[in-house]
Amino acid sequence: MALFGCIRLASRSFLLQSSKLRGSAMELARAKPGEVPEFVRGISHLLQTNYNELYNFKLCQSYLQAIFLSTSRAFRATASLSSIEKDYYEILGVPRDASQDDIKKAFLTLAKKYHPDTNSSQSGKRKFQEIRDAYEILRDPSNRAQYEKRFTGEEEMRYTADDAGEFHSRTYRDPFTRSHKAGQNHFSDQFYKIFAEVFDDARSTYADDVEVVVKVPFAAAVNGAKVEVSFAAKVLCDSCDGHGYSVNVKRYVCPNCNGLGKVTIFPFTTTCDLCKGSGRIIKDFCLVCKGVGVIDGMRTVNVEIPAGVDSGDTIRVAEAGNSGRQGVNLGNLILKLEVEKDPVFVRDGSDIYVDARISFAQAMLGGTVDVPTLSGKTQLRIPKGVQPGQHVILRGKGLPRGPKEARYLDCGDQYVHFRVHFPSSVNERQRAILEEFALEEATKENNDFAKDNWWQQLVSHLTDPKVVMLGVAIAVLLNLVLGKTTS
Repeated sequence: MALFGCIRLASRSFLLQSSKLRGSAMELARAKPGEVPEFVRGISHLLQTNYNELYNFKLCQSYLQAIFLSTSRAFRATASLSSIEKDYYEILGVPRDASQDDIKKAFLTLAKKYHPDTNSSQSGKRKFQEIRDAYEILRDPSNRAQYEKRFTGEEEMRYTADDAGEFHSRTYRDPFTRSHKAGQNHFSDQFYKIFAEVFDDARSTYADDVEVVVKVPFAAAVNGAKVEVSFAAKVLCDSCDGHGYSVNVKRYVCPNCNGLGKVTIFPFTTTCDLCKGSGRIIKDFCLVCKGVGVIDGMRTVNVEIPAGVDSGDTIRVAEAGNSGRQGVNLGNLILKLEVEKDPVFVRDGSDIYVDARISFAQAMLGGTVDVPTLSGKTQLRIPKGVQPGQHVILRGKGLPRGPKEARYLDCGDQYVHFRVHFPSSVNERQRAILEEFALEEATKENNDFAKDNWWQQLVSHLTDPKVVMLGVAIAVLLNLVLGKTTS
């Protein structure tokens, strides 16, 4: 159980009996019995064991056939098993006894940071996938309990794959956890690195992005502006110029690749992970950055804020984030905008709202009032008899429309609400006028419902053309019904 029992794929009987794997037309599958191809010798070298001790050459053949002929299915089929080697608590940054609320909070924080909408780097996408996988397991108490047992090797594992049939593995202790003996996962590491490059899953060459919250004045959101943003970021080490070591440092031949910079496991070649392809290793690193090539520092950039931005919008500045050591591209700067409120205007998207205070006399008689707009004050006509809360729309007087809004117009609208101010006190003349006005209003209402007018109102109602037509229609229907009844 040394080789494929470690990498936890399928049982030997399954791989030998699978007609799909056995029927492959690949050259590896056509090897004659008794032959030991070079790739098997390479595997035995990595395992530091005699290749005759491997299960069977056909086992290796079948595994590589599965990789090439059913790549996506094979990786999907082994996903739940390979996930056991990951510590989900460490991925979410919570202790093993964390509560469900703590796990949820940690997930939301990390998901917000590494979501593909805000972090488009390959490393960010892989990190987001790990975070989501961890949360899907730990969020459910039953799944979490099963994971705890599997992670500590206390549960018998059962696994079913789409095209691989069903197999059962013995109770085991995961050989790739921290408790496993050092050096026994060498084969797994090398094999993963090879196929990571084959399937374009190599390590990202970009530094991490930086997220900064920027408060934008309301005027800048209206007209646009250029702002200077300063933030903490990783910057190149001045002592070693980002290399992680001094210029005159002594270099040694890499023992892993013998100075070639690449490791070959036939038929695959991958970059040496120890020397990163240089063929040389360095033992004396920069004392300032500890060999990392970057240190904590401050970065300042000038950013153009477009007109019409709103709170929650983001601006991505390419290659303005964290620095990486030499050979690693700069990360991006992600600005999250928070637009400050204005004391006069209330904003709703690209539309704005403002109040116009008018007097009781202006509300009754009409007139004009000065109203503030984004471009300055303008004079607005007040309709006669305007009611409190009634509004007037000024088309195109709002903010520039953002990219998320439909662009029927270039700008939103301004809504002007009339607020009628009633005087708290009046003089004798004003009181007399108001009392006379109130008396006339009361007389008018009484006249509308006076007894000597009820007959006139009834006549005017019955002589209405619509009422007459309705009465004729009803009479015709009654005549038809009565005629059928008597017959």
